[in-house]
Amino acid sequence: MKREEFLKQLEQLLDGISEEEKADALAFYRSYFEDAGEENEESVIAELESPEKVAQSIKKNLGMEKENGSYDAPAARKPEWNKNDDMFVKNTDAPKEKKGGWSAAAIILVVLTSPLWLTLLLVVASLLLAVVATLFGIAVAVVAVMASLVFAGFLLIGFGFSTLFTGGVAVGLGLTGAGLLVLGLGILAVLLVVWVFGVFLPWAVREMIRLCKKPFEKKKESGVAA
Repeated sequence: MKREEFLKQLEQLLDGISEEEKADALAFYRSYFEDAGEENEESVIAELESPEKVAQSIKKNLGMEKENGSYDAPAARKPEWNKNDDMFVKNTDAPKEKKGGWSAAAIILVVLTSPLWLTLLLVVASLLLAVVATLFGIAVAVVAVMASLVFAGFLLIGFGFSTLFTGGVAVGLGLTGAGLLVLGLGILAVLLVVWVFGVFLPWAVREMIRLCKKPFEKKKESGVAA
């Protein structure tokens, strides 16, 4: 007898029980065959002896009494299947779900200390707002200086070139050199602004958020562990 034939006969022999119980039993035995492996199929069938014996054991452990050649089942249950020493039976102790979350004491503590940590949150939020406003003001000032330097650089270079042909070579070269220097400072200011807004400021915001969240993450982990 092969596995599928065994399971098919077992399914037919379990007609007296509910569809849910039957599906659970068949799923359990199918999984048992799969766990044993195809090479151990014959030994599993030998261990179970016959579909009739398995069906009889299942009905017996479901609390069904045989009357007039049929089995009468009690109220439906939702237990789990386990392996007994002599046969596979249902365990009527269903697994209990683990309850997670904060305990009542932790919730009460949070409520009682809310004035303190709400005040701290407001202080931290105010500090963050002040830092952002300061950085924004600095950025605006840097942009203004940057624009002025670039404009002054181009202006000096223009005067320098015009002076080369009208006022003198030395003065023209001096103005052109000064213009190039100022223009270089303006370009450096542009790079600085790009770095501040593109790299430093996002990093600083992420770090501040992470530092503010860390105490709450620790409290959450402590509550779950409890």
